[in-house]
Amino acid sequence: TVKNPRLVHRALAVLARRWDAPVMYVRLGELHAVVVSSADAAREVIRENDTNFATRTMTATVRATIGDKVGLVLSPHGAMWRRLRRICTTELLSARRVRSFRSIREDEAAHLARAIAMDARSAIAPGEREHQLINVTELVSRFVSDTVLRAIMGERFRWRDEFMATLAKAMTRGAEFSAEDLFPSSRLLRAINGTVSESKALNAKMFELVDRAIDQRRGRKAGAAAEDGANDALLDVLLRLQEHDDDLDCPLTMATIKAVILVVLLSPLLAT
Repeated sequence: TVKNPRLVHRALAVLARRWDAPVMYVRLGELHAVVVSSADAAREVIRENDTNFATRTMTATVRATIGDKVGLVLSPHGAMWRRLRRICTTELLSARRVRSFRSIREDEAAHLARAIAMDARSAIAPGEREHQLINVTELVSRFVSDTVLRAIMGERFRWRDEFMATLAKAMTRGAEFSAEDLFPSSRLLRAINGTVSESKALNAKMFELVDRAIDQRRGRKAGAAAEDGANDALLDVLLRLQEHDDDLDCPLTMATIKAVILVVLLSPLLAT
């Protein structure tokens, strides 16, 4: 049994072990799913038939709320996906680009050490026998998010707390299966549950905040002296690529840029 019903992958793993089924077909409401649990079956899917399974399936909630902002994660396997992957590999995550953010990482690491030391001093209250615990997880999570945000923008984001709170809500909502996702043809469930409308509001809020980040960075760059681009933030790189974009088949739209920014931000946060 799985204590947390939101951990769907664990529930499916329990079923696979119970029935000794390395490949298992499951009906989830109106959805048809094939669950792969063994290493050999996973190798067959991920390596041998990677192209056939590369396109991610979107739930009804995601499909209704994301619009054209698919980015790298949800783009169908094809020319646009290959272009975004090439941009991430050669422009955003190249060794040279990562090295250019060394000062940001060092500054945020020093800030993390100071925060831990400050919390440690305050936890040892005079006259008390028991010491308070320090939430290192929260401090490290903030360190990761601030480091990534500064790499994206080249500076601190004015609406950082609001942005991270909205992202946290969106991540929680995106990891859940709602009744509308299991029965996408039911208009009654969509009207009663309200998951789609809530997800639309979160999606709109996230991209509104990304717009603020772009405006903040553009305002800063407008008053700065011209640089050779070696120390550009990730947002600068994407905006420059869009400005000189001549690919008519796979244009780099602002919606795509915003989606890529969110993917770059979410990837390390999901790992913390």
